[in-house]
Amino acid sequence: MFANACRMFAIACMTVALAGCMTQERYQTVSTALEGSAALRAKTIKECTRSEWNPKTTESLALVMDVSENKVPHLACQRVVNAIASGKLSYEDLEKVRQGNITAKIVRIMQDR
Repeated sequence: MFANACRMFAIACMTVALAGCMTQERYQTVSTALEGSAALRAKTIKECTRSEWNPKTTESLALVMDVSENKVPHLACQRVVNAIASGKLSYEDLEKVRQGNITAKIVRIMQDR
């Protein structure tokens, strides 16, 4: 279950262009831009939500997030984007996700805690 959730979290991050070959400097630039622009956050969340969501992954994230499956895409994207904008989600955290490691911090972010 956590592997699917972690994979979807990584997909959400990639949609925001923050996983893969993202450098720390680029992450800081994107984070700063998201922090300062409500319009950019809204557009990024909208694009992320439109991504193709695997039903099994959506089911796993719904359990972790304690929400209905139909709410997962929007809430997962919103929480990732807001965590990046606020600095709660660091470059190092994203690297852990990219490597397939889910941490308690990532779970708290997905649960909006």
